[in-house]
Amino acid sequence: MEKEQAFYKSELETVSLWGKLKGQKVEKNAVIEINNLLSEKAVMDVRADDIQEIMDKYDLNLYTDFDDGSMRELYKKYLRFCFDDNHLDSEEITRLRHLKKLLGLTDKAVEIANHQICQEVYERELDAALEDNRLDAKELQFLKQLQNKLQLPQSWVDSIYQHKAQSIIIRFVKGAIEEKRLSPDEEKELKALIDNLGIEPQLDTATQAELAKYRLFWQIENGELPSIYVPIKLKAEEYAYFLTDVQSYEERKSEKEDATTSASSLKIKLSNSNYWHPEHTSPFTAEEEQWKSIVSGKAYISSQRIILREKEKENEKSVKLSVIKNFVVYPNGLMLIRDKQKKIFLQTNAYTDVFSMILGRVLRNL
Repeated sequence: MEKEQAFYKSELETVSLWGKLKGQKVEKNAVIEINNLLSEKAVMDVRADDIQEIMDKYDLNLYTDFDDGSMRELYKKYLRFCFDDNHLDSEEITRLRHLKKLLGLTDKAVEIANHQICQEVYERELDAALEDNRLDAKELQFLKQLQNKLQLPQSWVDSIYQHKAQSIIIRFVKGAIEEKRLSPDEEKELKALIDNLGIEPQLDTATQAELAKYRLFWQIENGELPSIYVPIKLKAEEYAYFLTDVQSYEERKSEKEDATTSASSLKIKLSNSNYWHPEHTSPFTAEEEQWKSIVSGKAYISSQRIILREKEKENEKSVKLSVIKNFVVYPNGLMLIRDKQKKIFLQTNAYTDVFSMILGRVLRNL
């Protein structure tokens, strides 16, 4: 006796008026009618004559007109139902053999169906075991027994596990860096996850670069800002935190000071975690009639100033952090707005986000 229903009745597809006039019948309806027959009767109560009656109704041949796999899909539906408990008993095997004959399936078609459903069953149980992002000894033993029962090759089992475990790690990484930061606690969680899953994560180059960048971002904003060695002379109690290649320009004519640009407005801006994002989508272009080139070389951020130093020359210009009223981030650099609304554009073309974030950090520390 079948414990539950595997098939459910479906509506037949309609034939257009023109189709009816031409005597056309929807061949898919033959499959639907077999499905409906199986939904009304137990598999063992369905006879070959019942199937043949449907074939005659649609002028079809069971063995030659269903090379689309539709009959195999009916068999898979029932096999999936039988495997609901991860086990096939003798009665279920008998019913499956009967269904194979009813549907006119070859041994090869049944072998393909069995293999696909066995993979589905194992994958379903693996997903359930990985819900907590780890496999304990009991789960590993269960999965090994299931693999043996389903006769699944080790190569396929290893491949599906690697795929799912990698997906879990990538999903965690994407979630962890969604805020464009990677904290030490999140790194510990990631390491624990990798250890629990027992695999070596396969992260692409772009993802690895993102992890490194957002680890640095968290350190800049929350940790101790490390000083670096720079080959220039600093003042007493002055520390350098960043350097990059730069082409700098100074505005030829300054506008009148804007009363709304103040130290307080800059502090409000720096309290927003997105202050380092470009405020403009297009790169800034320093037009010659309005901007003059001042230094082409290196830019250094120290605890007291931004230092601009010419390559292989003694030409040096510095901007005290205390006079910076605001800065605007572009895709290709930073616009510094000093007191009296004087402007300097630092064209960097690379590491603009790190430059602006470290600048923001040292300005907050003033």
